[in-house]
Amino acid sequence: MLDVLTIAAWSGAIMTIIGLVSYLVKPIMSNFTKISDNLTKMSHTLDMINKDLESSKSDRIAIHDELKEHDRRLDSHKETLVEHSEKIKTLFERGR
Repeated sequence: MLDVLTIAAWSGAIMTIIGLVSYLVKPIMSNFTKISDNLTKMSHTLDMINKDLESSKSDRIAIHDELKEHDRRLDSHKETLVEHSEKIKTLFERGR
């Protein structure tokens, strides 16, 4: 037959085990929740950084295109200077 003391001892043991498990699991679950929140925030931050990098990349490409245009114009001016120098040399030679 079932003895009241045996049932009480078993129920006490089971309650102790449940209490220990909840005592140990609650902080672990709390830490997992904090870690999950932090990872979500970090993911959002990384997404924002990626958008900034893409924007910066398009700016750099535009700057490089503009620099190429400046180089082309400088080359054109250099050629014009060479032509003018040749004309000036010719004029000085005629003047002698």
